Order: sequence, then C-alpha cells, then structure tokens
Amino acid sequence: MKVADDRSPWWEKPYRIVQTNLRLTDASLDPDALARQVREFGATTVTFNVGGIFAFYPTELPLQARNPFLTRDLAGDMLAAAHREGLTMVGRYDLSKGTRIAYEAHPDWFVHNKDGEPQEYNGTYQACVNGGWARDYAHRILRESLSRYALDGAFFNMTGYQPVDYSGRHRGICWCRNCQDGFAAMFQRRLPEREDFSDPAYADYLLFKRRTSQAVAQQIYDTVKSLRPKTGVMGNGRAACDFMRLELQRAVSRPAPEWPHQAGELSRWGAAVGRGKAYACASTNFLDYQWRFSSETPAHHMLRFGQQIASGAQVDYYLLGTFDQDNTAPLEPVRKFMHWHGANQEHFVGTKSLARVGLYHSRATDLHAGATATGRQHVNGFRGAYRLLLEARIPFDFVSDERMGDADVAEQLAAYDVIVLPNVACLSAEEAAVLDAFVAQGGTLIATGETGLYDERGQRGDAFALESFPASRLNLAADKLETYVEIGVEELDFPKTRLLHLDGWYFYTDRKDDAERLLKLLPPPKYGPPELCFPELEPDDHAGVLTRRFGKGQAIYLPWLPEWLYFRDGLPEHRELLAQLIGRASQPAVKLVGAGPLEVTVRAKEHGAGDLVVHLVNYAGQRQSAYEEPPAISGLRLGVKGAGGPARSLVDGSLIEVGSSDAEGYAWLDVPDVKYLQAILIPRAG
Repeated sequence: MKVADDRSPWWEKPYRIVQTNLRLTDASLDPDALARQVREFGATTVTFNVGGIFAFYPTELPLQARNPFLTRDLAGDMLAAAHREGLTMVGRYDLSKGTRIAYEAHPDWFVHNKDGEPQEYNGTYQACVNGGWARDYAHRILRESLSRYALDGAFFNMTGYQPVDYSGRHRGICWCRNCQDGFAAMFQRRLPEREDFSDPAYADYLLFKRRTSQAVAQQIYDTVKSLRPKTGVMGNGRAACDFMRLELQRAVSRPAPEWPHQAGELSRWGAAVGRGKAYACASTNFLDYQWRFSSETPAHHMLRFGQQIASGAQVDYYLLGTFDQDNTAPLEPVRKFMHWHGANQEHFVGTKSLARVGLYHSRATDLHAGATATGRQHVNGFRGAYRLLLEARIPFDFVSDERMGDADVAEQLAAYDVIVLPNVACLSAEEAAVLDAFVAQGGTLIATGETGLYDERGQRGDAFALESFPASRLNLAADKLETYVEIGVEELDFPKTRLLHLDGWYFYTDRKDDAERLLKLLPPPKYGPPELCFPELEPDDHAGVLTRRFGKGQAIYLPWLPEWLYFRDGLPEHRELLAQLIGRASQPAVKLVGAGPLEVTVRAKEHGAGDLVVHLVNYAGQRQSAYEEPPAISGLRLGVKGAGGPARSLVDGSLIEVGSSDAEGYAWLDVPDVKYLQAILIPRAG
C-alpha cells in the first residue's frame, strides 16, 4: 500500500468497511440510525446498495427495476447520513443481471446457452459480457446515479462471466450472437462445444473471456472517473480499479474439509497482484449463499481477520441486510476487533512484508491445469506448499505470474532469497527469462513436478522452459509409483528417518552435465505379505533432488510432488525436506520456538525504517470444518534479527524484555499468550 498523507484518497488510509448487502424489504431502514450503528461498530466506511438489478434511488431509467418497497431516495439519504457521521460510503452496484422488464425488451443483451435458453435465476437474467446491458445500459445507470450522488467509492458485484448460478448449477457457455461473433472475430473459429481442453477452441475461449471481461471493467472504470474523478473504484485487482475487494466465504459444495487459510491466501494474492493498491477480503457473516441467515462462528471471523492483517490487508465485514441478524453471535467480537484495529491501525497499514521466501502463484497454471498431466493434483499441491511453509513457520509472500511483465520485476524479486514453484506447469518464455535472471543474480529456485513443461496456454513444450534448471527434458512421467526416496547418510539433517514415501508421480528426466544429485529414488518395494515387505536398496540413478549452479544462484528440482503428499498425508518429513532446502539459501527474519499451530509473519513500514511488527495467528480452534474458541498458546519464544527493545504487545499493551543477540543475530523474547492472534511491536536495534 502507498504511504498515505492528508492529501491521499481515503482508500489509501486505514479503513474498516461494513458492507450492508440490502434486501428489497430493507428499504424502510433509517439511514441515520444505520450510519450511527456503523460508526459505533468501529467501521470507517459503509457499503450500501445503489443500483443495477434494482435501484435503491428514484431511477427514471425504464429498464432498471425500481425497488418496489422504496418510499424515499434511500441511497441519497444514506450518503448524507454517512457523511454526517464522518463515514465514507461505497455505492454497491450489481450490473451483472437485469429483471424481466429488461430481458423482455432486449433478450439479446443476456446470456443464452447453445439451446437458446436464458440464464434465469429467481426472476433475474444474467447479462452477457458482450451484450448491450453490460456495454451500454449499465453505463446509463452509472451516469444517472453518479450525476446525483458524489459517492466516495463504487463496488460492482459479480462482474465478468458467471456460468454457475447461485444454486451451484453449471449453466454452460453463452452462445448468444454477440459471443459467437466476437469469438469468431478474435480467433477465426467457432465457440468451443465443451469446456475442457479436449476441445481445441477451449484455450482460446479462456483468453477471450479474460480480454472481454477486462475491457468491460475498463469501460466501467472510465465512466465512473469521467463523472466523479474522486470516486474510488473497488475491484478484484485483475482489471482497472483504485483499491481491491476480495471475498471470504465458504462454499459447501467444495470438497471438505474447509480450507482454513483462505483469508491469508487471498490477502497474499492481493499484495502480490495489487502492486501498492489497498486490499481487503470481505469476511462474509454467513455460511454460504443457501444459508445467508446462518452466521459463521466468532472464532472463524477472528481467524480470518488475524490472517488478513498479518498479510497487510484492510478490514471488511459483509452482512446480508443490516445489523438486525437472526444469529448475532459474531457481532460483538467483530465490533471489539474493529475498535482494536482502529486503535492500532498505524502499525497494520502502509507496511510491507519482510519475508525472504516467495511462493509462486500461477494463474496460467490455474486456468490450464486440465491440459497438464498433473492437473488433478494442482490445487492441493499448491495448498500443500502453502501449508508446508506456514507450518514450518517460514514467513512467505506470493510471487504472481501476473506481475512478471512489470518493468521493475527484477527489483520485486530481489526482495527474496528463495522462490518456490510448486508444480507450476505453465510458464511463458517471458516468465522463464525473468526467473532465470533471478537465479543468475544469486537467487534460489525450488521447483517440483512438471514445472515449466507447458507454455502459458497449456501447450506442451519439448523441454523445460527454465535455462537454469538442472534437468533438460522429460523422458517418462510415471503416475502410479509406490516407493521411497532415500536420504543418504551425509545428506540433509534427518537423524531419525532415512526414507521419504513417494506415491503417484515421478518424472524421469535427462540431467544436465553440471547438475548434482541429492537423495535417490528406490525401486518400488513389495508390500505384501508382511514377511516380504522390505525396501530394495540397490543403487539407482534417479534422484530425489537435483541441484545446479547458475550464475550466482542455484536451481533445485524435485522430480516428484512432495508438497501434494504433504497436503494429503501431513507427514513432517516432506515439510522438513523443503524447509531444509530453503534453509540452506535463506535465513528468516524471525524464528518461533514452542508448541502450537501458529502462522508467523513480520512486517515493517514501506520505507523500511522504524519498528517491526511480528504477527502470530492461532489455529488451535480450527478442526476440519469446525471453528471454535481456540485455547491460548503459551510458552513461546521469539527470535528476531536486528531487534532492539523493549518490545510491546499490541494486544494487551504489555512491555516485553528483549535479550541480547545470539551468534546468528537473533535477539530472543518471551511471547505473551496467543489467544486469537498476537501482534508484537519491536524496535530495531540502534
């Protein structure tokens, strides 16, 4: 986030948002009372419905449905009430759909599948990104409303392609004439028949969706700015926007258990992609779309908020309706958190991570995983790497493929000693060149699996894309191995085990002449009957790890998927393998000693001077998909490089004595108990 001053826009200063996602029947609310409640809740900003599917103001546009319960200029009165309470207001628009009056007037503006059926849900019709509603009428709505109201911000719900409806039903590709003609003009071919890579047109369709979605978002941004230059546009970071809003919500259709690191994952992504933009992840009060009146537990919200502020995010809390909830359990804990954040906001906003390890996030691989051999393992492999770093207590950021074309990308990557590429199958030539330059300048790459075997559109190459790589090309991909990787006596620090289990993929490659082998693959052993179960330890030429010096740095390749195995099985040996390889190339700014499931990050002000803030997030209340009150974790010791003293807990205000530095440069201190989270303010030595 940019360093803010008094002249900066409000979104470049600390903010806390309460989003009121209004129902039609909320039209009778009292704006003055709601604004007062939002301020007393500890928020600085309210998000409030303005227009789109339904207008919450007296619209004169015939195809924008007016809220039938409306008796006043609700949006205008709320804006005035918010300003009287010292709040900013973000106008919420949903331009993704129209009602029957718009559909019957212009059915060609809306999504239709190949059979000509409209994508209708609960009396609303999904607008086609390439149709007249998105390209024209939405802008009429903006021009009408923004000419009336000097909104402080504008948020646009569910923009882009939405092939899945609220009930989770997949509705398919839009085959309206606009999409057919637009796709044919862009790629000189018909739309794909199937949404998978067995259809040759599907990779083109993914690019078509991205280009057209970004074009629509840019048009919306330009319209807002032409009418209200000081109105901040809130977006998802992939298209034109001034600041970013992401969303945290369960989806019960996702495979259990719930992924507990969603808040940190989205926040790290926001930091990587936003390049200085403010970002927040709205924590939805409710469970899922189908159960909007069932609240998440207070402990779940606290875990989300802890992850977010530890990754530099602002605060956003999303209510269906107003504070009049059927389940009020989260409201008081969230209110207390908002006030605590407000009292300490100077230490949380306008900071940067001091992590020396980057985890590579590849949108290209996300989109094209289905074209790769290991596509089914992609998501859980990435999450295994995420968990592995977090549970090894290694502070880390995301490095995004979406930033590899930046002019200052070398400067961005210079912040890291190590970049981990967990089976990043799809790499463009441009990405590969940037990463090779990172290694040549002294960095370390650690890659697994199919990394760099495909280009950015999922096309298989003849060789690995990275010049720095210790392997040149793939000879054979075995997907059903059940064996071990053996650790030699002098290799790494595993005093109690010599074998790492390997299940599934192993990639037999040609090694480059100057590559070095570490660990070795064992032949598949017999596993029954028990009398015959013993590993065959005869020499094997296939490595568990390959390393290669390149310029001033090195590239490390693991031709298997230990991060995926860690996600599935959770054995510490796979975590230790990656942690030790990282530890050979990087020393973290902080070390935490003591038992307990804790995430560790360290941040400082953007300009690099001043105090450090070490964040600890307690996961002890999370079990599978349950989020309950966590027990406080005690008995922790924290070592911090370059620390002075005394330190101070931002949670309870207590002062903490900081000892002198040890031989490695770490000054140690006793950590106060960690309930939901701990944030410790530590002066730098000298």
